[in-house]
Amino acid sequence: MLFNNEQLLQSDLFDRLSIDTARRLATLARRRVYVPGEEIFAEGEPGTHVVYVASGVVRLTRTESSGRDADIRVCEPGDFIAEYVIVLGGNYAHGACAGALSELALFEAAALRTLVDKCPQLQRNLLKISAHHLLEAFDCIAGDRLHMAAQRVANFLLRQCPETALQATFRLPYKKQILAGKLGLGPEALSRAFAALAQRGVDVKGRTVRIENVVLLRQVC
Repeated sequence: MLFNNEQLLQSDLFDRLSIDTARRLATLARRRVYVPGEEIFAEGEPGTHVVYVASGVVRLTRTESSGRDADIRVCEPGDFIAEYVIVLGGNYAHGACAGALSELALFEAAALRTLVDKCPQLQRNLLKISAHHLLEAFDCIAGDRLHMAAQRVANFLLRQCPETALQATFRLPYKKQILAGKLGLGPEALSRAFAALAQRGVDVKGRTVRIENVVLLRQVC
């Protein structure tokens, strides 16, 4: 049980619930830790759980008929996964695997659905989570259509910088393969983007990034 996970209790799922409902909801959460690369569920499997990311990184993937797959979302602490199975039932629309050592809370879908049917506020909370995911999808589509690869990478790097910094050095929060998926790029496209940004004072060694001139980098965006 993850009832003592403060981040989970403050999440959208628990927003404005009565103490009794919150306790009943918390008892449904089962803690599990996944190692990097471990499958959480496969695309097309029965949708048996809603997942909450307490720590780590989870990659969501879709696979085409040829067997080629692609990351469609990278989930971080505070994110919910597959809440749609509560309303739609059926199978998972994507796969999920751990991109790093990850602690998750698993909510059994049938039990959660029973509680949702009895609690209008919990219904609204799930709708809010799904609405956030819809808006994120809109942002992703807009980014794909409006920004070149180097612009997407530059925007991401700038978000890692302190607001008033003129220079910055930091460590990428994920491996480059995961970062590529988060930005909707292939690994080769990410490498080319880093190479292009080197002309703007971006130096990347492994997962360490140094930005010589934040103002110059902003001009890329």
